[in-house]
Amino acid sequence: MRIPTFSTLLNLLIATATCGAYSSSPMASNYISNNFRWSSSLSASTIGESTTATDNITTRDLLSLPYIRSTLIRQEETIIFALIERAQFRQNRIVYEVGGVPGLGVPPGSSVDGGEEGELSFLDFMLTGTEALHSAVRRYESPEEHAFFPSRLPKRTNSLNILDYPQLLCEEEAISSLNWNKILYDKYLSVVVPAISTNGDDEQYGSTVIADIAVLQALSKRIHFGKFVAESKYRSDPEGFQRLVDAGDADGVMKLLTNEKVEEQVLTRARLKATTYGREPMLSSLPKAQDGEDSSTSIIAAAAAAAVVAAVEAVQSKERGVPNAKIKGKVDPSIIESIYRELIIPMTKDIEVAYLFLRCGRAPPMEYACDRMSVDVTELHPRNFL
Repeated sequence: MRIPTFSTLLNLLIATATCGAYSSSPMASNYISNNFRWSSSLSASTIGESTTATDNITTRDLLSLPYIRSTLIRQEETIIFALIERAQFRQNRIVYEVGGVPGLGVPPGSSVDGGEEGELSFLDFMLTGTEALHSAVRRYESPEEHAFFPSRLPKRTNSLNILDYPQLLCEEEAISSLNWNKILYDKYLSVVVPAISTNGDDEQYGSTVIADIAVLQALSKRIHFGKFVAESKYRSDPEGFQRLVDAGDADGVMKLLTNEKVEEQVLTRARLKATTYGREPMLSSLPKAQDGEDSSTSIIAAAAAAAVVAAVEAVQSKERGVPNAKIKGKVDPSIIESIYRELIIPMTKDIEVAYLFLRCGRAPPMEYACDRMSVDVTELHPRNFL
């Protein structure tokens, strides 16, 4: 098949976006609808309109798979932007070494005694202090939030009311204590950081750990949303899951909760978003809006054009005999896709299996303990899609 030139693709993209926004062309509308719509099944109400019953959501809605999926889609931006932010700094391994940055003392607000655990790494110091502050304003009272160092959290002494969350998850203590942050933390340092950051040191230690914390908290929220996914799937087929758990069939539980089509959509979306967000927009190649026209079309086309450029560069790299050439940009989209495929999705599903076993009254198998991955990952393996 003959590969279209970059100019052909870009012109088609600009023409399509322009027609779709400024006219009622059926062809343009269908093209955009089929190729550029990342909509969720639940739409936000229009600003300025009066609130009606259809604008509200119920507790039942919060456990529906469409709502959960829309929430997970929204979290993708948070994760990808956080990874892009971290990628601008070198690895700076010193911030992960105990005593690498000496003289830190006890993290502010933490319950850690200076002699209790000894010195901390710079990341541990900053993350412990951050969690102590967030704990004071009730972050970890939310069922979707999990601290990396729960034993270091101070008791809340302020007079803020206890937040009243709807009962969405099973109340078993073993379920509420499920926390995969230890293995997530380990894999982030050993697998993710080397994959997204250039080796070496740039002395930007404070900025580095702040970016690390943003990534870790976003990843933690994403994988622990597996509890909500598991509860929703359990309610759709309680007998099926109970039967598998009673038989000790963890593989059967994993198979029943897996939706390969949805997973592939997640991977494709993550790669496309990383490609778009990780490049500078090509504003010089776009038409200016005429008087009375909506200038947002040019902005949309700029983002889409960046994705086209990345795809063409990848094709041209393969033609030159370099199949695994790194795509230009702030972060390699194939790395982002690999983080989802090899870490985020597997960890989420491990949590789901453990939750479902406990939900059905049985301890999960050892390979689904919260200090490990059921299938260990020591490095990422980006896929070549060409």
